[in-house]
Amino acid sequence: MGEMSGFGSAKTAIMHVLDDTGDTKIMWNPRDKDEVKNAKKNFARLVEQGFRAFSVKKTGEKGERLTEFDPASEKIIFVPQLAGG
Repeated sequence: MGEMSGFGSAKTAIMHVLDDTGDTKIMWNPRDKDEVKNAKKNFARLVEQGFRAFSVKKTGEKGERLTEFDPASEKIIFVPQLAGG
């Protein structure tokens, strides 16, 4: 998937999308309306594609599953939904 969005601030949030192509990073500045809007669109698109989102706390500890975009999240990890069997 590659890099999807740039950033230009010391305070940057990030989404990691883990899939069969590797780890794609989507970054945004929570204080920039346009970047937040773009990140929200990417979040919605990924959820629609079946990915599950999880927040990661600043300390690196596991956060919680996200069903809606939270622009204040510092780190979000997307993983594909696994098929049961």
